Amino acid sequence: MAQKKLDLLGEVCPFPLFKTQAELEQMNSGDVLLIEVDFNQSVRNIIKWCEDQGHNYELDETGQGIWLVTITKK
Repeated sequence: MAQKKLDLLGEVCPFPLFKTQAELEQMNSGDVLLIEVDFNQSVRNIIKWCEDQGHNYELDETGQGIWLVTITKK
């Protein structure tokens, strides 16, 4: 199981979702992608996409307006 981190701080929609999708396409089932993001609409978009695609995710607010989304590829 591989793990990769994306720093998407300062990125606004739709780029965090596009970059998340592109990164996960290169990963294998069971791999973990850690995404750090500070735009709350991007968080909602990423979570909705994960739910639609069947990927498991965890969401943690690590600071004032900063989230860590941990996605495990299905």
